[in-house]
Amino acid sequence: MIQVVLILCLGGLTLAILLGLFRLARGPTVLDRILAFDLIATSAVGMVVLLSVLWRTAVYLELILIFSLLGFVSTVAFVFHLHRTREQRRIKAAADAFGSTPPPR
Repeated sequence: MIQVVLILCLGGLTLAILLGLFRLARGPTVLDRILAFDLIATSAVGMVVLLSVLWRTAVYLELILIFSLLGFVSTVAFVFHLHRTREQRRIKAAADAFGSTPPPR
């Protein structure tokens, strides 16, 4: 019975990854793409966890930790980059409005 539930959950996570890939390719904004990437990373970690339970082994704990860390760090890096580029655009727009050059950072 547990194997049937695990296989159904793997199918659900596979569907989540496919929908995340669709949103990643088609997302109208950068934030949609960042969230889609985070969904894909989280679903991949969930799939590894389910496979570890299905195969009754703890060998994949390091892989789970590495995938989780990479997903988190890359999401934070994307958001940091997005925030920095928006901040630079805002400074440039303010400098253009006042006719001066922006202060050096």
